[in-house]
Amino acid sequence: MGLVKRSFLRACINRSSLDHDLIDYILSPLCAHHEVAKPNNAEELREFVAEINGTITKFNQSLTFVKHPINDKEYLVFAITDATPDKQNYPGMTAAECQYFAIILDKLGHEADGYIAWNEAYAELNFKATARPPSKLRMQMLVQQWTEMGYLLEAHDRLYFGPRSLVELEFYLRFNFPETIKPCHLCKQLVLWDIKCSNCGRKIHRECIRKYLRTRSNCPTCGKKWTTRLSQ
Repeated sequence: MGLVKRSFLRACINRSSLDHDLIDYILSPLCAHHEVAKPNNAEELREFVAEINGTITKFNQSLTFVKHPINDKEYLVFAITDATPDKQNYPGMTAAECQYFAIILDKLGHEADGYIAWNEAYAELNFKATARPPSKLRMQMLVQQWTEMGYLLEAHDRLYFGPRSLVELEFYLRFNFPETIKPCHLCKQLVLWDIKCSNCGRKIHRECIRKYLRTRSNCPTCGKKWTTRLSQ
């Protein structure tokens, strides 16, 4: 099983962000090849991932499950736990390209609804102390690359923070965009979309408020009666 774990970790590092179909696509032949039992339910998969995590946390790395509310998919994210936009961990990135990544994060971070139109990724860009910003073609390639890595998520002709950004850049987003990005009042994790209280406007994870309202009827933030429909 040790060889399976190491091979699976390498796949996670290469892919960065894996949905459950991709996890199964990787694990099934891997376990069959090494003649070991594959984790066959969510609990066993989480135990399998937790064992890998125990070996990589000392290297400031983690494997974290996160559900993205925009496409309602759960991902397993490989993250560098001390990462910031100006500390890229990938060879071949120029200073201008790292700055471009920070510019896109800044655009997304200042939007209350947590998204920008896809073409905004190439408009009104403010590069500082850079003699030669990336070409538009290079920018398009970078956006595609960052989407594949899970830093961005593209849906409905919009760009959103991707699952890897929600995990890896959580502290950066909390600290730099406190007016638009706040933690869920119930689980304390970042909440950018999901559902809002119709009284105070505070965003809360849909699953968190669903569980909360099983025993209460008030908003956990403002204390007024919860009236927002959970199905919307």
